Amino acid sequence: MRIAIAALVLVAAAGGAQAQQQLPTVPELLTAELKATQACEGSGDPAVTREQCRLRDRLSGRLAQAGYCFGRKGQSEEKMEWHACQPDSIYEDDIEAVQR
Repeated sequence: MRIAIAALVLVAAAGGAQAQQQLPTVPELLTAELKATQACEGSGDPAVTREQCRLRDRLSGRLAQAGYCFGRKGQSEEKMEWHACQPDSIYEDDIEAVQR
C-alpha cells in the first residue's frame, strides 16, 4: 500500500512540474518565427529548409492563437509584419485552409 501511495505522489509531482513549465512569451515567439523564416528562405540545404519552414508554420500558428496577425488588408507584402490583430488585420483561418 505504501508503495502505491509513493508511486502516486511521484506521478502527481511529475505532473505538477509539467504544469509549471512556462509557455514562451509573444516576443520570444516573434523572435523564433523571424529566425525560422530567415532560415526557411535562405538555407541551401533542402532538409534544413523544409524543417525551418515547418517550424515557421508552427510558430505562426502559435502567434495566431495568441491573437497576432501578419499584415493588414491592402498592405503590400514587404510592409507586412506581425502585430496584435485589429479589425483591418489579415486573419489566418486554419479551418478554411484545410477545406480548400
